[in-house]
Amino acid sequence: MDGIAVKSAQFTEEIPDSSSWKYGEDYVRADTGDDFPDAFDAVIAIENVTLLENGGVILPEKINASKGFNVKPQGADVRKGSLVCPGGRLLSARELAAIAMGGIESVPVVRRPRVAFLPTGSELVSVGAPLERGQNFDTNSILVGQLLREMGAEPILHSIVKDERESLRAAMKELLPLCDILLVNAGTSKGGEDYCAGLLAEIGDSLFHGVAAVPGRPLSAAVAGDKLILNLAGPSFAAYYNMDWAVRPLICRALGVPVPERTRVRAVLSQPLHLPPFFSIMMSLRLKKADHYAPAPYTAEPLSLRGSSAVGSSAVGSAEALTADALYISSLGEKSHNAGEVIEVELLRNPAELND
Repeated sequence: MDGIAVKSAQFTEEIPDSSSWKYGEDYVRADTGDDFPDAFDAVIAIENVTLLENGGVILPEKINASKGFNVKPQGADVRKGSLVCPGGRLLSARELAAIAMGGIESVPVVRRPRVAFLPTGSELVSVGAPLERGQNFDTNSILVGQLLREMGAEPILHSIVKDERESLRAAMKELLPLCDILLVNAGTSKGGEDYCAGLLAEIGDSLFHGVAAVPGRPLSAAVAGDKLILNLAGPSFAAYYNMDWAVRPLICRALGVPVPERTRVRAVLSQPLHLPPFFSIMMSLRLKKADHYAPAPYTAEPLSLRGSSAVGSSAVGSAEALTADALYISSLGEKSHNAGEVIEVELLRNPAELND
């Protein structure tokens, strides 16, 4: 800390008379981070001393100036041979600073996986373009691109491709050499222009088509050479679920890091939470802080995208579902929950942002 460096031997019996001390002989200034001669082996905080015009110093009646007090020896921040940062860890600002303290200019790292995203659909237009009847904004390029960055991947975003078989085939073949994983969006269900799942099977070896998870049940996958292709569901919240449970673990595996876990909190249901018996479901929730007498610190209101067919849950649009406070992801065969039951939910935002 900022102070004066003194000789601890002068303080072995009592506080010395320092009024006639000479700078450089009896003490030196030693501000935070300063080096000073080895003869001075203790530092007294500047707030505890008064510097006189004649160079002397006035010290308080009680002061600790034992050897090594407030002194950090050379090399204390990083010792030779010590482990600064273990392998297999994402390098945050903290790790980078610690590595630099050891004078290490560069370290070998795992290359970020390159993940290409192909948005498909004749009804899609870019965000900012005029929207006409029957058209939708291509929001999934924004959603998936940002999710990939947050996961630690390098996104390669393709322009929108219309629902034309040969155009889709050409775009997939164009992207495969450029990426480690190809994400094709939409065209994976049973619609009249849903060509993508069939093209995956033609371009590569099909792994599966359809999963026991909603929304996003039509998810399909194939392997072309050493490249994985995933055909994500088209609706934004379904694509988000596919990204969360299928793509995130792949990115983490490529980076050699564990899949991060969200903070979980207990919440009492304000409405019933109806669960499909044969699927895992991702349900958005609106949370509020509960009163002190509630059985859990929060109340949870299930939000459904199914409109009038959503029994008990509040029907919302995709934008509200994507910006919810928390998620509940059910397990296969899990029974529905009644209003008043306490469940454990995964937080999507800082608890300080939640309303009372």
